[in-house]
Amino acid sequence: MTQLEDELGDILQKARDGKSWSQKDLAQSAGIALDAIRRMENYELIPDNASIQKLASALDLHGPSLSAVANEAWVPDPVTPDPGPFDLVCLNVLMGSYPVTCYLLTCRETKATAIIDTGANPETIIKKAQELNVRPSKILLTHSHPDHAGGLSLLDREYQCPTWIDPEDPQPSGSRDLRPVHDGDMIELGNLRIQAVATPGHTTGGMSFWVGESIVSGDAIFAGSMGRANASWPGLFRSITERLLTFPDHYRLFPGHGPSTTVGEEKRHNPFFFAKGRNE
Repeated sequence: MTQLEDELGDILQKARDGKSWSQKDLAQSAGIALDAIRRMENYELIPDNASIQKLASALDLHGPSLSAVANEAWVPDPVTPDPGPFDLVCLNVLMGSYPVTCYLLTCRETKATAIIDTGANPETIIKKAQELNVRPSKILLTHSHPDHAGGLSLLDREYQCPTWIDPEDPQPSGSRDLRPVHDGDMIELGNLRIQAVATPGHTTGGMSFWVGESIVSGDAIFAGSMGRANASWPGLFRSITERLLTFPDHYRLFPGHGPSTTVGEEKRHNPFFFAKGRNE
């Protein structure tokens, strides 16, 4: 998958949310007609570069990065396989017509396997697990939105395994063995140790899962953008800048939508996070 999850219109909306601005507020601050702002956010208009720079300045975004995303001039380089002793298989499933990325994480030595997010089309996960000749023994949820946890009931019946989720998040239905996972907790999977990294803001809870040099980050950060801050915009911004972007630049980020990326790519190219999270 190479197409970014968010376009210019999405980024403008999310950046406005961070300032609690209306479209009219943005139009006045950037000196751009309100109708043009509306058209941009409806994916009907890509403005000239001068206008993009005005928008970036008003919204505290990095102008060149915003221009590159708006004009489809950047996507992250394909991530290289993690050198760790595991396989992380990305599954692009659909909720209706909306693509969602779920993951199968397998310890190579023991074949122990976990599902990270279920999507709303769990049959795809079951079919892939059969192809790989693995049987998942754990389900890990980054958050409980239906596009990430909607397949829980069928997967629970199929594999009869426990499910872990941040107790601060709304608790999903469908699991007969729902377990809490807190920031810093370690979950064993064969010879692997998966560390929970709290990344709230998109939802009241929200958890990323770190193994080796890879982080499955749910809807916290997207390549070239950020998730929608349904619970807290400042909280989500802190989760990204103070947690995810403090990992080494070569660490891989596997989001719930759009292409995989790296910490370094986002610090160099994400309009929200250009130069953020750099270690001094």
